[in-house]
Amino acid sequence: MRFHESDEYQRHDDMRLLHTGPKLSRDEGRRIFREMVRAESRNGQLSDLRRRRLIQYAAALQLTPLEASRIVTEVCFEHQVEVGEPPVLYRVVEAAAAPHRWPVWLKISIVLAGAFAGQYLLLRLL
Repeated sequence: MRFHESDEYQRHDDMRLLHTGPKLSRDEGRRIFREMVRAESRNGQLSDLRRRRLIQYAAALQLTPLEASRIVTEVCFEHQVEVGEPPVLYRVVEAAAAPHRWPVWLKISIVLAGAFAGQYLLLRLL
C-alpha cells in the first residue's frame, strides 16, 4: 500500500493534500513537479517544512511520496551544481585533504630549535 493511501496519512490534517486538480499523465505530473521544486529551490535551500509541503502537493499530481522525494533530491543536487557548490562529499574530502596550517609561533620555534641544535653539533665536532 502506498503511504498517501494509508490510514495514518488520511487521519492527520497536516498530511492531507494541499490541492486537488485535474488528472494528468505521470510524465506531465513529474515535469510540473520538477519545475515547482526548481522554482522553490531558487529561493535558497529547502527547509524540511517546504520539502514536506512539496511532497504533499506531489500526491495531487499522482506521484508517490518516494517519487516526489527522489525528484526533490535530484533538483536540489542539480541546483548545487549550477550554483557552483561542490557536492557535500567532495567538500568533506577536500577539507580532510587540505594541509593543516601551523601557527607562526610554532614555525619560528622549530626553526630556532633547529638552529640551536645545529650550532651545538657544530661546536661539539670542532
